[in-house]
Amino acid sequence: MTSFEGRTDNYPRITIVTPSFNQGQYIEDTIKSVLDQGYPHLEYFVIDGGSTDNTLEVIKKYEDRITYWISEKDSGQSNAINKGFRRATGDIINWINSDDQLMPGSLHAIAGYFNQHKDVALVHGRIEYFGEGITSFTSTNLSTADLENRYIAHICMPQPASFYRKQLLDEQGLLDETLHFSMDTDLFVRAGLHYKILQVEDVFSRFRLHAASKSVSGFNKKFLTDNQLIFSRVLATLKAAPQIEQMKQLGLFVEPGYVYQTPKRSFDGALLLFYFLEHRLRTLYFQGDRKEFKRLFKFILNHYPIKTLTAGKLVAYRLLLFLPSTMLHRVSRFLTRKAT
Repeated sequence: MTSFEGRTDNYPRITIVTPSFNQGQYIEDTIKSVLDQGYPHLEYFVIDGGSTDNTLEVIKKYEDRITYWISEKDSGQSNAINKGFRRATGDIINWINSDDQLMPGSLHAIAGYFNQHKDVALVHGRIEYFGEGITSFTSTNLSTADLENRYIAHICMPQPASFYRKQLLDEQGLLDETLHFSMDTDLFVRAGLHYKILQVEDVFSRFRLHAASKSVSGFNKKFLTDNQLIFSRVLATLKAAPQIEQMKQLGLFVEPGYVYQTPKRSFDGALLLFYFLEHRLRTLYFQGDRKEFKRLFKFILNHYPIKTLTAGKLVAYRLLLFLPSTMLHRVSRFLTRKAT
């Protein structure tokens, strides 16, 4: 991991927000991972939604080192995070959920990257997945090919390992509180539309996998529904009429309600649609939705034959769908372990 050494006044202020609700068994590890960074200009908020377990006992244990904390009823995770964002005075910001952790030295490394890249608004690295009963593994970054288009087609950076200048929130707004699953995707899409993003290989954070995690227990069509809306906003913002019509033909276009700020740079609508559908197909495959997978696979094969056939995993997934469901599950687990 890159480290940043220098005088104290060279360290930008970093704000970390931790939203929490009844995760007392995990939150102490989260708090310690932030406070033990030893970062000199840290602003740390814990925004609790009125927990009834031992969460408050843990918070009070560290309250002399926490910049601000509160426990009150909220309307969900996005609302809690925005409470912290509104108080933030840091130059750089991120939120770390109450069951996740920062890797040692992450904030120093992040400060270094932002100091070295003044034109970058968001820096993202990788995360380590861990949890009881599983062998930990790290995420992989995407190929840099067409990366700017990928950034606004779907989320392709892990939220706990993505840090951004406060400028992003000041100019593009806070989290969309109507989104309870893909609010990070929505924020990062706005970043991709308007700013330069830096992808690095550092492992900045740890993401805990457990049954109560929203990303595990709730990873269902609600994520896909949120992402449909977000991508519909992207296409409407870019006035990408051909791709809007194709989304309508697929039954995936959602009237966006509002659009994002018009970006100053241009994007390839056809590429955006391919990457959006490619990501959706991967999700459908692991959810076991064979019928919808086959329908969308047929579409992209007809419209993007070369890109589809060279996207090796998609072809492999399609071939695996010919297997009986029990065999498919076993092979999928094996391929996932091999990939990680």
